[in-house]
Amino acid sequence: MSTHKIVEFRAQGEGPLIQYFRWLAKQKGWDWTLETHPEFAFDLMDGASAVKVASALSERILPQLKVLPTQVRLIQCLDSFFKEDGTWYPRILLYEAMRTVLVSEARDLDIRAPAFIVGDNEEARAAAFVVAQMGCSEIFLVGETARLQRQQEILSHSQIGIRFTILPPEELTMQAVSAGLIVNSVDLSKQKSLLTDLSYFNFMKRSGYALDLNLLPAQNLLLEEAEKAELKVLHPVSIATAITQLWMKRLQVNDFQSLEEIRESWIHFLKENSPSV
Repeated sequence: MSTHKIVEFRAQGEGPLIQYFRWLAKQKGWDWTLETHPEFAFDLMDGASAVKVASALSERILPQLKVLPTQVRLIQCLDSFFKEDGTWYPRILLYEAMRTVLVSEARDLDIRAPAFIVGDNEEARAAAFVVAQMGCSEIFLVGETARLQRQQEILSHSQIGIRFTILPPEELTMQAVSAGLIVNSVDLSKQKSLLTDLSYFNFMKRSGYALDLNLLPAQNLLLEEAEKAELKVLHPVSIATAITQLWMKRLQVNDFQSLEEIRESWIHFLKENSPSV
């Protein structure tokens, strides 16, 4: 019997990972307590085994912390807290998960080619950091110029020698740079014009990869268009699977026999819960 208390901080209410953990605990018969709070507070972490944090809260939380691991400090983002020697340390598991997925599922990724990162949120910044760390020297940040200037500043400061270029969405269809990778962090179901511009894929190599970080909605329109364009597709379930594996390792939960079993559990969960997640 696995017993844990997981606390989440997320303004929009319970997030997909916590909903998955709640479903999984019921499936496995684990005695897990899961609670979500809209605002971050240290005292709410008392008694928790681990903490999930919406990365959008990073800007408010990081100034309150005395010790920052290197990745968190450079990316200026966190998505979780785990205890080490009795002390809470912030982590950015999305970085580790994304790197794992790209290394394992995109072995022929051309890092000499440019990459496109869509979005101005913390997830997009983490994605750009991963791609830069893997050796890509030219990265296009797609979104509104004013909102991306801070992203560009943080990334350029930590990644010397990498060129980060802000690209307004309306200029997408004019690009002909043969990128090897596109990573999307935006909910395109609410941005039809951006989806249309991205779906031309005139800026992508024929052998390029498309990765979407959005588990929902279940029908991923961008990846459907990428498959039509004969690009190689990396599904967000792969990222969720890798993140879950990292959580289970840190919580010392050994109920899963393989990574594939975690993946199948996510697919099962999404099929059962997509309309209400």
